[in-house]
Amino acid sequence: MVWAIVAIGGLSFIVWAHHMYVSGMNPYFGFFFATTTLIIAVPTAIKVYNWVLTLYQGDIHLRVPMLFCIGFIFTFVHGGLTGLFLGNVVVDLPLSDTYFVVGHFHMVMGVSPVLVVFAALYHWYPKITGRMYNETLGKWHFWLTFLGTYSIYLPMHYLGILGLPRRYYSMGDTAFIPESAHSMNVGITVSALIVAASQILFFINIFWSLRHGEKAEGNPWGATSLEWQTPHTPPRHGNWGPDLPVVYRWAYDYSVPGEAKDFIPQNEPPAGHAAGFDPEHPDGGPHK
Repeated sequence: MVWAIVAIGGLSFIVWAHHMYVSGMNPYFGFFFATTTLIIAVPTAIKVYNWVLTLYQGDIHLRVPMLFCIGFIFTFVHGGLTGLFLGNVVVDLPLSDTYFVVGHFHMVMGVSPVLVVFAALYHWYPKITGRMYNETLGKWHFWLTFLGTYSIYLPMHYLGILGLPRRYYSMGDTAFIPESAHSMNVGITVSALIVAASQILFFINIFWSLRHGEKAEGNPWGATSLEWQTPHTPPRHGNWGPDLPVVYRWAYDYSVPGEAKDFIPQNEPPAGHAAGFDPEHPDGGPHK
């Protein structure tokens, strides 16, 4: 995962001209930048495979933070796949400056990061506030946002293929644009207004839950990392007080054979392991 990010960072220095195919650049330059653009898809795909395979055979709970994370994978993949089209010079020339570019860019760089931010806010809300958010309101917020963004940006790809240029609020009687494109433009606007209005649910949820939400446990998700092990929720000044925690293991000890819990916090002493835990024979030994 780290090397994939490093590769993306390095290759990003030599893909920038894929925004400029229509500027009249030399075809050899176009070939070079198209090639590097397609190559950068490889480490990006490694990241996506990593996210998906991390979920594989996991004990997944479809709570609101996880829904937003999975939604992010969908929008990131769909936005990235359309980038492969735009990275090709021959395909990009007719699609440049159309709604196809708007749909692609906002799917991968607009919607995806916002979904991740919402996932993080819902995930750490109990620890920050000491209260649980309303799960039903959170799921309504997710589904309206997730499906709503698809109803905005998916039709834009079709409009771009028709040749509809961006930054025009009305096309008038342009001959090559059918009436269906005008209706679709109206539908996109309505969808955008619905998605914008649905964000009100998020603010209602977080502010209502501050006073009326169920009291949160210190570690409601069964997480292993240190922020969930603080003695108080929400944490007080200094987080831990005078006694700093001792870390005994990495941050992701889940489903350890022979252990009673599905997770082991980082600051839990390795008593069972030190006493002779044998992973080949998890039912024996003093760790029980």
